[in-house]
Amino acid sequence: MDVMSVVLVGGLVTYFMYLNINKVTQNLEESKQGSFESYANFSAKVQEYIREVKKDLDDDMECEDPKYCKTESCDSKQVTKALADLIRKSSFYETMLAKRKDPKEVEAGLMDILTQFDVIVRENCIDGDVLADELQDMLAQDYQRIV
Repeated sequence: MDVMSVVLVGGLVTYFMYLNINKVTQNLEESKQGSFESYANFSAKVQEYIREVKKDLDDDMECEDPKYCKTESCDSKQVTKALADLIRKSSFYETMLAKRKDPKEVEAGLMDILTQFDVIVRENCIDGDVLADELQDMLAQDYQRIV
């Protein structure tokens, strides 16, 4: 009789643990999905800023009052190509493939894009340091609103 009660209690404890583990796992998946959406939204914001800079620095585009004016040493073709690559890289974080990545990997990838973007603005724009600092502030505010 003692063995039966131990088996019964053990079975009940195991069943309740199983239910709780499933509940926690489901909550983790839902919260992970939310973070994917916030990364996707932030990535879209990053792309907006990159496109704005690219439009101003591109010789083929006509801008009446560009905010981002290129320096004399700026190679417009090379810079616009680099900015287009950053747009392409950041658009990956809006796709379902990015959902499979660990949040730390996504953050590292976005940080790499932002670092490259910062260097491009600082090196190729008149008053690049000031403009890059403004971009950092705006991106930080956007990140806080999205996350």
